[in-house]
Amino acid sequence: MNLAYLMDPAAAQQTGFMQLLAGLSVAVRDSGYHLLVLPEPAERDSLDIVRYMLQRRLADGAVLTHTTPQDERLKFLQERSFPFIAHGRTALPTPHASVDFDNAAFAEKAVDCLVGRQRRRLALILPRANASYRDHLREGFTRACLRNRVAGDSVEAIDLDSSPAEINDWARPSLSAYDGLVLAGESPLLPLLGALSDLGRHPGHDLDIVLKYSSTLPCSLRIPLFVCHENLHQAGLSLGLSLLQMLAHPEAPPPQMLFSPPTIETLHHANA
Repeated sequence: MNLAYLMDPAAAQQTGFMQLLAGLSVAVRDSGYHLLVLPEPAERDSLDIVRYMLQRRLADGAVLTHTTPQDERLKFLQERSFPFIAHGRTALPTPHASVDFDNAAFAEKAVDCLVGRQRRRLALILPRANASYRDHLREGFTRACLRNRVAGDSVEAIDLDSSPAEINDWARPSLSAYDGLVLAGESPLLPLLGALSDLGRHPGHDLDIVLKYSSTLPCSLRIPLFVCHENLHQAGLSLGLSLLQMLAHPEAPPPQMLFSPPTIETLHHANA
């Protein structure tokens, strides 16, 4: 008996990938199921691996990630009554099992944190286009900016998966327009810090950064940051346990779990 984890190969380069996979592995351990990792290359049709999995009967249930609002993979599995759970919510009309982090609430907390620091010109760097949590982040960010009556830009020129060169090319002419940044992942952090250094601007003084993180990277930097931890090990564990529960009780409603963001903390205070 097998469970399949359908993985975007690009995710293997992201800081939280191993925590999510480790959580899934703990859930499956001693369950009688084996965990298969099936890569979903970005250049292939989004349904290719799902069809391959079903046609060859590779798995009894599946965990899917990097959801989109109208995710064709999830529709395909729903139509065939195949058990699955998604890491991320969608806008599909038929309810499905999911585990997610409340990114809208995180973005609101991030703006409130920056406004509390007297920051008035804010920018949000978004995930890739068509990611479900891109919409959630933007909704929370926009709502909080309007409520606090501050300027807020959702950056379109780059995203959280942009290359360091692309981030640097955007940052050098653009960062001076902002005194607060919201990042929902660690990937852009180092190139942004490099660009700030080149511009002679200092985090904690000229500009504040609120970062959602899932790795040890921020703790290794002696840079003033405001941080919110997303526990991807817990997310992976919850995905695996929920899917096993669905297989044991297929008559039950699909479980839906939404983790609230923890309190934003100060990491490495700025020197006076």
